Order: sequence, then C-alpha cells, then structure tokens
Amino acid sequence: MVFMSERERNARKEKRILIRDATIVTMNRNRDVLYNHDILIVGNQIRAISQGMSQWGRIPEGFDEVINASGQIVIPGLIQTHLHLTQTLQRNLVAGQNLEQWLNTTLALEAAQDSDSNYWSSMLGIAELLLNGTTAFYDMETTYHTDSCFEAMEQTGIRGFAGKAMIDRAQPGVDIPEIMIQPTDVAFGESVDLFEKWDGRDGGRIRYCFAPRYAPTSTTRLLQLTADFSHTYGAHVHTHASETEEEELIIIERTGMREVEYLDSVGLVNPRTILAHCVHLDDREIDIMARRGCHVAHCPSANLYLASGIAPIPKMLARGVNVSIGPDGSDNNNLDNLIEMRLAAYLQKGLHQDPPIPPTPQQAFEFATLGGARALGLENEIGSIEVGKKADLAILDLRKPHSWPNEREVNSKENIYTRIVFSANAADVVLTMVHGRIVMKNRKLLTMDLDEVLRNSNVAIKRLLRRTGLSF
Repeated sequence: MVFMSERERNARKEKRILIRDATIVTMNRNRDVLYNHDILIVGNQIRAISQGMSQWGRIPEGFDEVINASGQIVIPGLIQTHLHLTQTLQRNLVAGQNLEQWLNTTLALEAAQDSDSNYWSSMLGIAELLLNGTTAFYDMETTYHTDSCFEAMEQTGIRGFAGKAMIDRAQPGVDIPEIMIQPTDVAFGESVDLFEKWDGRDGGRIRYCFAPRYAPTSTTRLLQLTADFSHTYGAHVHTHASETEEEELIIIERTGMREVEYLDSVGLVNPRTILAHCVHLDDREIDIMARRGCHVAHCPSANLYLASGIAPIPKMLARGVNVSIGPDGSDNNNLDNLIEMRLAAYLQKGLHQDPPIPPTPQQAFEFATLGGARALGLENEIGSIEVGKKADLAILDLRKPHSWPNEREVNSKENIYTRIVFSANAADVVLTMVHGRIVMKNRKLLTMDLDEVLRNSNVAIKRLLRRTGLSF
C-alpha cells in the first residue's frame, strides 16, 4: 500500500477513511462474505479491501478517519426504487381504503403542497432513509415544487433520481384536483426543464427521471414523448404499472391491450424504465418485461396496505426479470427497506404454502442492493462492495438480543443473509455513507438538524390540512 504525504492528500482534497476489522457482505460476483477485513475509501471510491492491519501500515497514521467495525457487518448501501417523498408528511392519515379511494385524499394533499412544505416532506423522508441505511432511491414527486426535493437531496448528500409526476388526463373513479392535470406539452416541457437543470449534479449523485404518473392519467402522446426523449437522451423513466385490477380494466377498455403490453407499444418497456408494483400481470406481460430488460420495483407493504394483491415475484425471477424493491409512499407509513425485504421473503411462502419458494433471503437482499443498482443503471458504480465502486455502504451492529447469537457460524456465507433479512431492523444501522461521505454515524444525522426537520414537518402538515379542509 502506497501512502501519500499529508501535503499530497490536501492537494488532492480526497479524504481517506479506513473501516477496520469488519464482516463484509460484498454482493460481488461470487457473493463473497469476508471476515476481519478492512476497507480503504479514498474520496468517493472504494480503493482497497484487505485483511489485517499489517496491510495498511501504522494505524491511524495516514488516514483522516478510522472506523472500528469489529463485530459489525458492512453491507452495500440499500437502494429503494419506488417512493414518493412528497407524501412523507401524509402518512398514517388514511387506512382501510383501496388505491382509488386512497388517491382522492392523497392527491388533494399533494395539490395543496407549496415549495416549503414539499422541502420538509422530502427532508423528513430522507432523514428516515439515511437512518435505515438507504443510500440511493428512485422518487416520484407531485406536479409542482420538484425543485424543493432536489434541494433536499443536494443538502443531505443522498444519491437518487427524482422526477415531476406528469398527469395530462383525468381518470374515471378518482377525483384528481384540476390544478394537477396539465396540457401535455406543459407537463412534458416542465420535465425537460427539470432534466436540464438537475440531471448529473454533483458528479452524477443527483439524477432526473421522467415520471408519467401512470397510464390511466397519461395520454398516449405524453407516453410517446417520454419514450422518444428517453431513447434519444438516455433519460430514465419511472411509472406505476398493473397495481390494481381496476387500473388494468381502464387500459384494456381504452386500448384493447393489457397495461404492460400498452406501455411496450409506445416504447416504454426497456432497460431505462422502472415499473412500480406489477401485481396484476399475465405470463405474456412477464415475458415482454424479461425480453425488453425493464425493471420492477416490488412494493410488498403498499400492495398489502391498499389490498391491491401480491406481485408474482417467483414467475418474474424464473423468467429473468430484474426485481428491485421500494416502500412506495404514504400507503406504507414508513420507508424501511429492511422491512420490505423481510416481507418480500415471507409473502410468497404464505401465498404458495411453499417454504423454499423464491425469493430466498439472499435474493431479497439482492433486491435492495444489486437489483436496485441495475434498475438505476448504476450496477457498475454501486450495489456491491468492490474495489473501484463508489463508497455507498452501511454498517449494521447486530450484537443485540433480537439478532443474537453473533458467532462466526451464524454469520456464515449461507446464514448471514437470513440473519440480516429476518432479524435486522433500522435501529441496527450505525453508519451510512454515500459517495464516500459519512451522512449518519452512531444514529446521528450529520447533514441535517433532525429537530428542525421534525418541527417544520409538523407545521407543514397542519398547513396542508387547513388548505384542503380535510380532518381525520
């Protein structure tokens, strides 16, 4: 190992962080689990992984920060591929309703947002994400005030894609506020402006995705404009698909096609697209998705909360569809990816009464790491702990009664995924790092004032409720 002088380090302005003596769940090609290994991070990149302090020279000289991770587990930063930060303020307000009923309240509150309230909604959501080890996400905003979400992303240091929700037509059975339905050229034009302003900020940490809300509220022209722009400029696309049977019936009545077939006909089923939910698919649609290489954001909690159904994940995996995972919005009431992994692994067992049915714990963990990275088109940069990749990672401390014992045998390559997926919770995350920057350490957020976020979030939701006249 070659050490730079302090003068050379200062000239390069690259912080050197050493994580010592950790168990590392790499998620590399071999799915190696490394014991008592060290990770060297230089700037925003993982520069070396090795075993033993003798490989690194004297400790702590030569490093700006040394983190003792003995007895702890380093994992790739978790990735959530479908959420609505604009809805964080709204959670726990509506229960016992299906999607279409729930949307009536949700959209009324979204329409009442202002730039300040949307900023605090985003900050509140990001606070929870960083505290549970999430380092990257895919977000769909509301019609207006998308800039405030990007400002929150810029301040907090999290990695992610976000996009303005585009709506250019009404939907039967849902009371969409008139202000949210824009002419096609306005909705699409505002999205292009946001793409030009935000996509690629901070070395690519902040990205823009085009977000037609979903097919029932989108004209064919809006979807085709989105597909053409994505094809020409490589822009990413984020939309809902096949979440409910009612949604499918609307598209079949309009087009004579099922929803995924329809999206494919306009060019939106491809490797740049994430389709959220995908509960009500037939075999032909799954084959289209596999052949086109698009990605699924599995949302188990939200689908249960709204009684939408259970996605056919085993069929998708068998056909080679890339599955990632996400919590969705206020129809979940939390943004904890560890909960989503656990539920994804449990659901299929109960539904099919088949204990070994996929996803296995390792597959569920992959949904939230490499699967998410593939969905974001960032599998060469994040999603695993490997030399040359970005330093997006989290550290778990499972030395607690709910996840004990802590012996080598229960942290074996075969068992460690089971331990993480079935026993860990958000409070076990003791460090979160994004792009080489420590953003949470020892349960303390380092890029925001949490008390300020909590205080202003309360003020903001009361303002939205007054505007809408809603009471609960």
